[in-house]
Amino acid sequence: MSDPKTEMSQGIIKLVFMPGLDGTGISFEPLSRFLSIDIAATVVRYPADRLLSFEEIVLCAYDQIKGDQDIVVAESFSGPVAISLIGSGRLKAKGLILCATFAKAPRRTMLKMLRWLPFELGLRLPFQSVLLRYILGDRRATDTLFPIWQRVKAMVPARVLAHRIRLLSLLDVRRWLPELTIPCWYIQATKDKLLSASSVLDFVQAIPHLVVRKLAGPHFILQTEPEASAAIINEFIDVVTKRSVGEPQMQASR
Repeated sequence: MSDPKTEMSQGIIKLVFMPGLDGTGISFEPLSRFLSIDIAATVVRYPADRLLSFEEIVLCAYDQIKGDQDIVVAESFSGPVAISLIGSGRLKAKGLILCATFAKAPRRTMLKMLRWLPFELGLRLPFQSVLLRYILGDRRATDTLFPIWQRVKAMVPARVLAHRIRLLSLLDVRRWLPELTIPCWYIQATKDKLLSASSVLDFVQAIPHLVVRKLAGPHFILQTEPEASAAIINEFIDVVTKRSVGEPQMQASR
């Protein structure tokens, strides 16, 4: 285990990634190649063998985040988890980046209707690549994401993914947004077919100091535009830690 004092003296920046619906964290791999070399990144993971309530997922994330001065990057499904942890004061993070996420259930009416459909069957059907291409919008993005999706399917049972999709219809953590007083940026995917463009308004209205950075791409923006996403994360770190411009920035690979 690394010594926090040693990390601080060496200028190591602690970054915590909180994953999307799959909960595995493997989708952060494309992004990791472009992060600054002075970053010590860890990934929160949600168990694939249990059907957890939202509060249990929040507690699961909390148990894995050791420091109170970490910078948190919360993607999609984990956005409400991070908002609950930091807004309630349970986690005292140094900064928060929200990516393609929401504070209340996206497309709520549709989700409520979908709660009664056989998600598990749909997640097993062979047309998933066609559905993925529709969500992503182009072949290049599909080619990037499909191998990751294949690995996710092998790691996370369909019933677990279906359960988390059903949880989405009940989520509303807007009450915690005004409590996010730490530096906070939002990465918005401008071609997101899973979230409406208005999803970011909840954040803009409740967090006066919020900075919104837009990237052209689909919902899975960190995976399809990893270099541009990493540039925004590195810029945020510069602002939050006051890291000098001359200090280490990008690394070629990891």
